[in-house]
Amino acid sequence: AYKMQIGALPEYVFTPDIRLDGGGKKHKKKTYTKPKKNHHKKKNVPLAVLKFYKVNEDGKVTRLRRECPHEECGAGVFMATHKDRYYCGKCGLTYVFKKEEEADA
Repeated sequence: AYKMQIGALPEYVFTPDIRLDGGGKKHKKKTYTKPKKNHHKKKNVPLAVLKFYKVNEDGKVTRLRRECPHEECGAGVFMATHKDRYYCGKCGLTYVFKKEEEADA
């Protein structure tokens, strides 16, 4: 709380020079013709490593999945098993199974 002398003006006067145009026109909301796509979500499989190995009664560990032979991957990188192919997710190597109709002909 300070006192000002009566009749004394401050040394500067602030005059705002702002134009208030309202921010422009509103746009009409889009109407979409197709519904949104459902994107693929990764399924979390608990203890998925148990599907890769099997331990015998004598304690010997055997691998259940095929390993990628590519030199970039090496041992420990398993290939995914599909109904018609093996696929390596690291290097992209694919082995396609021969169909039974083609093998017989």
